Amino acid sequence: MTDAREIQVHMCAIGIGTGHDLLRATLGSCVGIGLLWRERAIYGLAHCLLPDAPNRPDGIGAKYVTQAIPSLLALMQVQRGSHDALEAVLAGGANMVHYVRRPSHPPIGEQNVRTAQQLLEALGVRVVHADVGGECGRQLLIDCQQHAFVVKKFARTL
Repeated sequence: MTDAREIQVHMCAIGIGTGHDLLRATLGSCVGIGLLWRERAIYGLAHCLLPDAPNRPDGIGAKYVTQAIPSLLALMQVQRGSHDALEAVLAGGANMVHYVRRPSHPPIGEQNVRTAQQLLEALGVRVVHADVGGECGRQLLIDCQQHAFVVKKFARTL
């Protein structure tokens, strides 16, 4: 029997894992942002609903991409000089709504992904894998013991 602990990261939440932990988020238009700090064996996963807050929220949180990334860095205790040691994984950002006509603005999933990519790039955190967009949901798993991640796809139901 293993002492693995599964941490389900729900919408607008963050999970931090080490050791035998398994971080998991099930995503549609939300974007999952996984940070892997392999040399310290600490991992983080944020499940973000929206790209940017109308007013900058204070404190730790993951409702917004712009709040989640600084929150992950703080909870993982990553100093600015260590950003290049991190790897980022993005999943989700799908178009889960069937539009008769495409809206005038990009779908929220696309906005979530674009904001995450821009912010990570500005911080010097490299994205090593992105499985985003389209019309299917995804599950992002980070296995802290194996220092690995996997993205599983599942079809949108009508």
